[in-house]
Amino acid sequence: MRKIAFLIPVIALVAAIPAGARSQKRYITPEEVHETVSPAAQRKADALYESVRKAHAAGSLSADAVVDKALYHGVWSPQLAERCLRLVSAGSNRAKAEIGHLYTFSKTAYLFPGKEAEGVKLMEEAAAAGYAPAHDYLCIYHNSKKNYAQALKHFNAAGSTHVPYALSVVGEMYEDGHGVKKDRATARQYFERAAMLGDSFGAAKYGSALQKAWYGTVDMPDAFFWTYIAGDLGSDFARSNLRLPLRGERFGDDKNTAFVRNSFILTDSWNDQYGHRIEAEPIYQEGYKKGLAFRGVAAEKGDPWSLFYLGSMSNNDEFLNRNDDFISECYEPLIKAGNKLPPAAMALVYERMARIHSQGAHRNPALAADYNRKAAALGSLAAYKIVEKIPD
Repeated sequence: MRKIAFLIPVIALVAAIPAGARSQKRYITPEEVHETVSPAAQRKADALYESVRKAHAAGSLSADAVVDKALYHGVWSPQLAERCLRLVSAGSNRAKAEIGHLYTFSKTAYLFPGKEAEGVKLMEEAAAAGYAPAHDYLCIYHNSKKNYAQALKHFNAAGSTHVPYALSVVGEMYEDGHGVKKDRATARQYFERAAMLGDSFGAAKYGSALQKAWYGTVDMPDAFFWTYIAGDLGSDFARSNLRLPLRGERFGDDKNTAFVRNSFILTDSWNDQYGHRIEAEPIYQEGYKKGLAFRGVAAEKGDPWSLFYLGSMSNNDEFLNRNDDFISECYEPLIKAGNKLPPAAMALVYERMARIHSQGAHRNPALAADYNRKAAALGSLAAYKIVEKIPD
């Protein structure tokens, strides 16, 4: 990595949201946000399912490979993922757990009305058979139902390796004293573990905890750092804290996004009225500004999260101006280093490098295609649609 710390002062810093009067806001309706699958896209989903079914029937796709393909499809369509998982659920505890999670998780359960009880049963069967992630999925489910004793029981039964979001859930239990004695220092430790594994919610909670003394030592530079990373990984909660435009859910079929965007509109109006700007926030003044030089030095030494952070800010044209050479200089060491970052972060790295190599001075169609395939396999919706030629 060459001269990142030198490049940072050269790249102009930009304000996140300009101040000034804005037009009268109105509420966004669920109908405006909800993305209806087109007939062409539905035909594509049917074709993808048929390809998986035929390959499995012919013996060229094992049960595990079908589950991998289902999770790959789930980036775009949870319904398509469920159809594929059903092909092997009778003999695969992993498939049972993933179906159960689709049926019970807050972001997908509404797509499968009336399936909650079946989902719990499938996860319990998988857990009883020794599939540890099923315990974490049950922890997440029982926490959502305020069954905290059951949530903690299943979390402990999962062992030492956890689904990242389950760590965030248990962190919240310690934060609020639900089922355990309130202990904010312990909560922060769980949020940190989840953040390091690429959980956007955990990173957002960790960023918030780093700003408050009752969670432990205050660290505003790291607070900004993890809050920004959380937003880049998909947390609109974190992006709103930094006064950045919201992006919505990772897959589009989600009416709840309207609620999130309306919340942002209300805060935007409040800030219009009272003249509040991001530059006045301690997390900006004491976090981003003081921490940027340190992150530049850390990036030069090869720190993966620092490289990701600087490249992402430039890619998003947020705080650092967009510059494809600089983005490449940050992201290429991550690709060469392999799996130094969790899948959620590497999916964005590959997706963005595919964009860079699909046009302009860096154009390399073969490399762009390879990066898109890798990004899609790791969960990038944009890359998945390109690879599978999903119609809009």
